[in-house]
Amino acid sequence: MCGCKGIGRRQAMKSMMAGTALAGLAPWCLAGCAVNPATGQSSFTGFMSPDDEKRVGTEQFPVLVKEFGGEYRDSRLNSYLTSLGNELVKHSETPDAKFTFAILNSDIVNAFALPGGYVCVSRGLMALCQDEAELAGVVGHEIGHVVARHSAQRYSQGMATNIGLIAAGLGLSVLGAGQAGQSLMNVAQYGAQAFLQSYSREHEMEADQLGLRYLSRSGYEPVAMVNFLESLRKHSILQARMAGQSEGNVDHFDMMATHPLTKDRIQAAQQGIGPARAQNARFDRKAYLDAINGMLFGDDPEQGMLKGRSFLHPSMRFGFDVPKGFRVSNMPSKVVASNPQGAAIIFDGAKPRGSGSMAAFLTREWAVRSQVTSVETINLNGMEAATGLTQGNTQGGQPVAIRLLAIRFQPDLVFRFMFLAPRNQAHAFDEAFRSTTYSFRRLSAEEAAKVKPLRLIVVEARAGDTPEKLGATMPFEDYNPDWFKLLNDIDPGQPLKSGQTIKVVAG
Repeated sequence: MCGCKGIGRRQAMKSMMAGTALAGLAPWCLAGCAVNPATGQSSFTGFMSPDDEKRVGTEQFPVLVKEFGGEYRDSRLNSYLTSLGNELVKHSETPDAKFTFAILNSDIVNAFALPGGYVCVSRGLMALCQDEAELAGVVGHEIGHVVARHSAQRYSQGMATNIGLIAAGLGLSVLGAGQAGQSLMNVAQYGAQAFLQSYSREHEMEADQLGLRYLSRSGYEPVAMVNFLESLRKHSILQARMAGQSEGNVDHFDMMATHPLTKDRIQAAQQGIGPARAQNARFDRKAYLDAINGMLFGDDPEQGMLKGRSFLHPSMRFGFDVPKGFRVSNMPSKVVASNPQGAAIIFDGAKPRGSGSMAAFLTREWAVRSQVTSVETINLNGMEAATGLTQGNTQGGQPVAIRLLAIRFQPDLVFRFMFLAPRNQAHAFDEAFRSTTYSFRRLSAEEAAKVKPLRLIVVEARAGDTPEKLGATMPFEDYNPDWFKLLNDIDPGQPLKSGQTIKVVAG
């Protein structure tokens, strides 16, 4: 059995269960154990070599970036991030390694690393940072994942388990497993989503400590990492409140659960600051605010954006209204609006196979596996549309009533709405769903031209300024003051000072 650190207690138990068929695996495991230069400890990475990491990262980087809205096209800001990232890499255990740094064109607060040296940070996360040191802490954490080869460890551990269990079940010698064993070892099948699965608690803690190390070696104030972790937690609490959930559900909103934020992580980072602190450590707040001044905030109009309760897509020239009380998430492939009572609206597009009616599209192409009743053809602001009823269950098993709506927007483009509500509350949302249905419309050239993006602007506070006043231009309605405080790390009850440098959102 492997003795290196990468195979933990749970892994060992699974390996023991596989019985004598794992006897041939031991030399293979030992050959894959190596001392990691970042952690100084032995880890098992035998099923993913550095060349494999680079190849997989190179293949999956454009795929994953596309899923997050593509790269944010701002050469000045991208050069800033690349310069910062390369400086941190120079102070890592692999100073000559080549890294690629990219800003995601997404308002989702997230950051992640791919094996082979790819680090991505969303502009939503950059809006939350207060200074350069905080961003450096995030980037240093992601560099830590790469240098410590956490993806290779996770992949190799899973492969060792799978091969052992399959060998035990089929009575195969591991080293002679033939085509079945080779197919398991096909690294190319390790897709982009696998890299976004949660790292282990141990890996997250290691990446935090490595981030602190690189932060300090580069001359930054390491307490910035703790500051940003605390801001992330405040962001998660606000997201939970906006979704009508309790603060106990904050982990659901923490960077897509890819970076589980806990009090333990904050405490561990605080404990690691003492020996990490550099002399004359810096925050570089002004340099950072100068860099992000004018950065896009919220939705990119090219992907559609929310203005009040209206979702408007100026380049495709359509819009619709979202009912009050629904929280909107704009994704590259769909728009999702959810209500705390369990109702939801899902909007996307599809290409029809032919020129048949919308009723035929609904029943024969879209909902072909569902029993759709009460199918009706309607005229929706001059566009052919069809609607019908069906039912299903959520992933949690809750029964829901579903209304489907298909709209022919162009000969080769159909827009689709799926309206869902708890089956015992379905009629309570009839009016709201009907209102959204008949609000769908084409935008004139003049209307589309008026849809302007929101941008993050750095200004100085004036006498009499308040979060309520300065947050009025944000797209979060009742939560505008809360978002203003979050963006500027202002505690409840803390007054603004005249001349204080702050971030505001302007259209």
